[in-house]
Amino acid sequence: MTRAFTLLLLLCSACGDDDSRIDAGGDASTDANPPATLRSGAEVRFVEVYAATSYTEGATTRQWLPMDLGVHPNGELWVVQHMERDPAFDDESECPEASTRGAPNDCVAVQGSTVAISDPAANEPATEANGRVRLIVDANSWHFMRRPSGIAFGAEELRIEPTDPGAEGAGLTETLVIQDTFGTCHEHWTGNFTDEPPFIGPSLWTADPNVYDGRNGPYSWSNGSHLDMVHATQYCMGIAYEGGNAYWVFNGAVGSLDRYDFVTPHHPGHYEHDDAIVSRHHLPESDVLARVETVPSNMVMDGTELFVADTGNGRVLRVDTTQPGESGGVLTTYEGIEGQHHYGIAYSAMADRAALEGAWGGTAEPSGLAVLDADTLVVANHATGHLSLLDRDGSIVRTIDTGTGPGIGGMTVLDGTLYFVQMDARTIVRVDVVTP
Repeated sequence: MTRAFTLLLLLCSACGDDDSRIDAGGDASTDANPPATLRSGAEVRFVEVYAATSYTEGATTRQWLPMDLGVHPNGELWVVQHMERDPAFDDESECPEASTRGAPNDCVAVQGSTVAISDPAANEPATEANGRVRLIVDANSWHFMRRPSGIAFGAEELRIEPTDPGAEGAGLTETLVIQDTFGTCHEHWTGNFTDEPPFIGPSLWTADPNVYDGRNGPYSWSNGSHLDMVHATQYCMGIAYEGGNAYWVFNGAVGSLDRYDFVTPHHPGHYEHDDAIVSRHHLPESDVLARVETVPSNMVMDGTELFVADTGNGRVLRVDTTQPGESGGVLTTYEGIEGQHHYGIAYSAMADRAALEGAWGGTAEPSGLAVLDADTLVVANHATGHLSLLDRDGSIVRTIDTGTGPGIGGMTVLDGTLYFVQMDARTIVRVDVVTP
């Protein structure tokens, strides 16, 4: 029996005719007219979409670890992943400057990658062999995509003008149109060798295959294919797209919400990162967000509201980004950009720890978070493997046991269908509604 088939049997164990396997949303075995939607209690089936592959470089073979999901405008499902680390090394010792002189190190483990999955609704899992998987490791992912925890697609088109940073050095004489940007953020304290000062933050990329293909550019300053990076958020656990070139990120080091507007990105692979607008938004009354190590904390924008899976505090927050709080001091990034601290951003606990632990029957570690429809938010629990559908007032409409156990990470919605990362199994799973 293949591993994929074994997992599929496990995932579908909650989908049979046995009444004990029907979740609290409804008893499909006694209902003459089974409901047709996830929200109204339809029976569901869990289907493996993709299983992560290993990475081999020289004598090093490691497994990729999927973390989060994003939806490409063309309908592809994109996965951001990093590599399992050697437990003999920690953040400061795994990739020290001494490694450039041959000292023992685990620098290979800091790099991230993306996987583009085409036709994720297909009946069979996507693989490189069937042509539905494209894995990219950027030429400088060790810095610009170091141990990524989150991905969010942004502007569908971006224009690099001849006057923009790096354009002249690349010989650009007319507008360069770049398609389909996305942002990533990273669970580390630096993007350099780890005996350097803290030096990391979110990166801006393009999914344009003419640029983002794993190769380095031809110029003396080429540094992978990134479009921008700003260094002011350590241990970032989640990212959400606002609009333009602006993103919100979950600052796991200080427990704040940081907002980055990259403003004018540079030519792919250039180094000028000096024109961003950065602000740090602190919760009122000394409240802080709490990170859980290696567990992504999804964030999603819906209009001007920002929903946050506050994993370490076991809650889901609703943040009003139109009420950023009072400014109170200068924030200086590692590029020297002067941003602003804001105190008292307006928020509420949409679902608190008590409510979620009551629904999940165990520890609440909300990780995956997605807007299912105009009325429904879905949150996934890393600790137990449950999904809960929340009404916009925070009430729990339905809870589903996926049967996969602990390890759920990022989650997203594509064409009305939920997809989530099962980190422990290193798979991507689709939630199918079983129609009568």
